[in-house]
Amino acid sequence: MTSTRRLFLGAFTAGAVTVAAGPGTASAAVPQGAAEEDVVYPGAVRARNFTTTGGATSSFLAVSTAATTKLHAVTAYQSGSAGNGVALNVVSDNPDDSAMYLSGTERKHGTLKVTHRGHADASDGGAAAVSLYLETDGVTDGSGGTAAQGIYVTHTTGPTKGNLITLRNNGVDDFVVKGSGAVGVGLAIGATPRGRVEIAQRDSTIGLLMQANADSASRLAEFRDRAGVARLRVLNSGALAAHNAMFGVTSGESYGGGDGVIGIRNATKAPTSDPANGGVLFAEGGALKWRGPSGTETVIAPS
Repeated sequence: MTSTRRLFLGAFTAGAVTVAAGPGTASAAVPQGAAEEDVVYPGAVRARNFTTTGGATSSFLAVSTAATTKLHAVTAYQSGSAGNGVALNVVSDNPDDSAMYLSGTERKHGTLKVTHRGHADASDGGAAAVSLYLETDGVTDGSGGTAAQGIYVTHTTGPTKGNLITLRNNGVDDFVVKGSGAVGVGLAIGATPRGRVEIAQRDSTIGLLMQANADSASRLAEFRDRAGVARLRVLNSGALAAHNAMFGVTSGESYGGGDGVIGIRNATKAPTSDPANGGVLFAEGGALKWRGPSGTETVIAPS
């Protein structure tokens, strides 16, 4: 008969149980491999450790009801306020499976909820609610690192209809990755990005800032067409290099069949005041014109 022992009060179920009792707790010990049915202890069970050696899955079992909503299957409590001891330490030497499984069927709560109880004096500036540390066995000098991914999100039953990532801290979606993969920064809560990436400038700070490095051959930005050909570049110096350029339109640009040219659409409204510094170049009726700071308009090229 399979030997089973359950400890209720956060019941512990195992095929075989060894209770390594410390001084004064010998009455709680049961010889390993003892064949018996479930045993219920009416009070707390104290032991140095519990070891499960049976082939069956060991488990802690609790049944919550409407009257016992705070009945947890397991509560690990580290009562010490100093030192390095943690409340729960999970270690696995099995390279063929995960160190821990976690699953839930929540409707309004996270499957995993982490709460960092902060310090009002801001002394916890080096702390984090979640800390990920990627290390490589056998490497101590920083010469090589693991190929593991820091955060990995995927699906098995089809793309999620919810957000992949939501960071919300200032009354807006500070950073959100929708289920479609679209990215939003500073959007209204629940808003859908109007492009693959949308940045909503919420205050006087710069919406998007890029600073060049020391490599003069690098580019700050590059935009390519569907064939992968670069059409617009922002060079390291800040200069703009475009394959073609069209001013005054948002769609329907026309280059007259040219390539490597600049087009200027007829001005919707020609300048009516004198520019304070320099001049204004514009097209009117197909003619290229220049208005200088004195108000003189010069036709550079007729229509």
